[in-house]
Amino acid sequence: MKQKTFRPRDLLNKEVAGICGVARTTDKARAAHAGEIGNYKYGADSEQDTAILAFLGISAEAFQDAAVRIDNDVKLGAWILDSCSRSSEEISEFNGKMKSWQQNNMPRYDFSKRRRQLAERHREGEKTSVAFEVLFSLLWFLDC
Repeated sequence: MKQKTFRPRDLLNKEVAGICGVARTTDKARAAHAGEIGNYKYGADSEQDTAILAFLGISAEAFQDAAVRIDNDVKLGAWILDSCSRSSEEISEFNGKMKSWQQNNMPRYDFSKRRRQLAERHREGEKTSVAFEVLFSLLWFLDC
């Protein structure tokens, strides 16, 4: 049986406190506490978490304590909004910055993943066209 791998919510998810990244940071804080974070990083080890927690003005330790203690996202969101002194305008501006940050930091593995998918289809004998071969070559070039 395949073991389930931890995967936090998306950076742009605003389910917790209406702030991008807080749901993801919540997932990672809870997973780190449980010793199930895998290859992900939490707190000072994570550039994303550092930016989010600095914006909130909450330490990684205090955030993790609250995330573990308050297992309901709505209640945790209320605690976060009470603990930080950010206006809705500041939150909106921060959310915009997080969207830009994600767009500018898209991981290169997307190209690598797509190249592997195309190579697998090609190895399995799917009929390919000249366009496929050109696309495959381009993806290979971009990934190298």
